[in-house]
This record gives sequence, C-alpha cells and structure tokens, in this order.
Amino acid sequence: MPGPDQQVFLPVRRPRPWGQILQACAVVAAVPLIALPFLRSGVFDLGTVGRYLFGPTILEAVWGTLSLATLSTALAIVLGTGVALLRISGNAVLRAAAAGFVFVFRGTPMLVQLLIWFYAVPRVIGRVSLSIPFTDVVLIEEQAASVFFTPFVAGLFALTLAESAYMAEVIRSGIQGVDQGQRDAARALGVPSGKITRQIVLAQAFRIVMPAVGNQYILMIKNTSLAYAIGYSEILLAVSRVYYTNFKYLELLLVAAFWYLLLTALITVLQHVLERKFPAR
Repeated sequence: MPGPDQQVFLPVRRPRPWGQILQACAVVAAVPLIALPFLRSGVFDLGTVGRYLFGPTILEAVWGTLSLATLSTALAIVLGTGVALLRISGNAVLRAAAAGFVFVFRGTPMLVQLLIWFYAVPRVIGRVSLSIPFTDVVLIEEQAASVFFTPFVAGLFALTLAESAYMAEVIRSGIQGVDQGQRDAARALGVPSGKITRQIVLAQAFRIVMPAVGNQYILMIKNTSLAYAIGYSEILLAVSRVYYTNFKYLELLLVAAFWYLLLTALITVLQHVLERKFPAR
C-alpha cells in the first residue's frame, strides 16, 4: 500500500483508432476501383501523361505559375497590411477610403479585373512617349500595352489588388485579436505609437493570421489559372496549347491537376512548419 504522501501513477490505455484505419483502407481500396475503368477503357493514355508531365514547356509554365502567385501574394500582404491599418484608423476619411477599396476589389470577379488591366487600362493610357525636353526629338513612342502591360504585369496588378482586399480583412482580424491591454501598457511606458504597431501589434497579428495567409497563398496558386484569359504562360495555358493539337484533353488536364496538387501540398507543408515555429500564442 502506498503511503499518504506517495503519488500513484496508473497506466493510461490509449484507444486504438480502428475507425480511422478502416476509413484509410477504404480510401486506398477505392482508388484502383475508380482508376481501373479509365485505364481499361482505352480512352485514357497513360503514356501521354508521362510524356508531358515533366516536359520543358510544362515545367516553364509551373515556374510561371509559382512566380506570379508568390510575387502577387507578397505584394498583397504589404498592401493589405496598409489597408488594414487604415481600416482601424481614427480618421473617418481614411477608414472610408480603405473600406471602399476592399468593397471594390473584393466585390468584383478576379477575371474581370484581369481583363480590365490587360485590355482597358492600356487604351485609357494610350501611347507612352519619351522625348528630349524643349526639342522635337522623340526617343521612345510605343503603345502602353507593348511597353508596360504585358500579360505578366497585367496579371500581377490584378491579382495583387484583388488579393490585397482579402488580405486586408485577414490582417485586420489578426490586429483586433491582439489584446488591447498590451497597447495600453506600452503607451503607459512611453513607447512610440509606431513602435507599438510594428513590434507589438503586427508582430503578434501575423502569428495569429498565419494559417489564413497560407490558405490565401494556396488560393492564389489556383487563381493564376485565370491569367489563361490574357495569354500568360501558366500551367493551364501550357496544357491547353498541347491538347488543342493532339486532342488528349483528359490526359493533359490531369497533368495540370497534378502540378496544382503538388504545389498546394508543398505550400501546405511549409505552412505547417511555419505554424509550429511561430505559434500564435
């Protein structure tokens, strides 16, 4: 018998996750049942998938997708942070302007914004010219579309502005999740307001919203497929150029789906690593 001051530790039996094991087995068994009819039908050509899966054109398009999505998301975080700070500003005019920005760019389809930036904005700007002052010597005179608004630039503008509207609301929720008492304590200690915003509020807000920012990055990877409409060389445009010539629609679309899933999986792993390294609390 243990004494009154002795602690007794009883072994804890963990329940075996038989339900999860059975579900996993069912999923694994269902995959060949679904895939075999396609493989035996003769409609699906596995060799075409293997031939184009790592082809140079497809790999170049994967890089185009990743670069556009990454740069757009990074710029959207910067711009969205500024808009989020304006949304909680004490100035009513700035709050209204930020709210209007979010309303416009979040309320219009991203495809419409892409088409506006690629087709409409260059027509509004017109010709771009560079001349020597006080002379009639013209150094450059080109259409705005050929100089600035390439498919990449138009896609970058459209995706960044649209994503920054969503990112502003995400970051604003993180800012509001920081305890007000910390700001009050910092002000009582005489910490400048700019330093409070950077080192106390935003530092914690970004930890809070890191999962949401990761999800937005994943969405941006998939939203780059909309740039297909303006001729940007991304995954969907690359595979479409191939299946328009060989009519292997299913095989080439599976190639595109594979790369989107792979990029999404890699970003998800990176997101989990960052969440563990920088926990919210």
